[in-house]
Amino acid sequence: MNSYQLSVIGYQLPKIILFFFLFLCSCGDEGLVAPHGEIMLQPNTTGRLHAIDFPTDTGSAWTYVNVDTNQEFTLRVEGTRDISGTTHRQMTVGQLNPVETDEFNWQAIDHLAANAFYLRLDAEFLDVFPFPIFATYFSKTVQALEESAFDIFLPSSTNTVTVQHEKHFPPRRLWDFPLQVGKQWVVFEKTVGVPVKVTRYVAEKDVQVTVPAGSYTTYVVHEEAVYGDSPEPSSFLISPPAIYWIAPSIGVVQYRYNRYRATEALFSETFALKSFHLPGPNTD
Repeated sequence: MNSYQLSVIGYQLPKIILFFFLFLCSCGDEGLVAPHGEIMLQPNTTGRLHAIDFPTDTGSAWTYVNVDTNQEFTLRVEGTRDISGTTHRQMTVGQLNPVETDEFNWQAIDHLAANAFYLRLDAEFLDVFPFPIFATYFSKTVQALEESAFDIFLPSSTNTVTVQHEKHFPPRRLWDFPLQVGKQWVVFEKTVGVPVKVTRYVAEKDVQVTVPAGSYTTYVVHEEAVYGDSPEPSSFLISPPAIYWIAPSIGVVQYRYNRYRATEALFSETFALKSFHLPGPNTD
């Protein structure tokens, strides 16, 4: 080996040692190089709740209890359905229990429901009677969770109840990611007939709330509904008609809403998370 080769090896040796040292530092317990590009989200430290922190995997289930009546119902993510050429997940709404023997054991639930403005008749929303929702259909991206359709219970002429499938035009933007204090977005807006505009905004974060399922640090989202476009008494501003407490990696752990809209008599109901099942890890 000549002097030139020795000088090249002597020049490169420190680089080789440095590279080998870095390689050892990057290896796991089994000597494998840790993959790059995988980011572990830390919502409690970044001040934001991202789409991945809002679980929607198939098999997820949340049971809520009415804090006043102790009635319970369960939401489940199960199955899919094609909505306008796009695959959506189905969120089913379970029966409300316990109920009286002569009471219809389904009710309109405001959870992920865009303020319960669902059924339209002659371009107007029917919000006097709380039509029960059997299921909703949603899709989620890193930007938003949108609801595109729903199944609703309707009374028939034969004194029975049927399930009718309806679509939203356009889809409703229920959650706009990432959630962060001060963010505001329009859930949906109706301009035909009596105008209706529903808006959600993130009011607070790091709010502690205790429910039967446990204690959580939450983001608080308010929902406003504005009726009409004039100062006449027939136009109502309800602010806010709904409040949601969202815990990262769990979802909505509590929500409060007014049962009836566009009336002077409002009846507030609060549902708290009693239990949940998340198949995990959350990959959606």
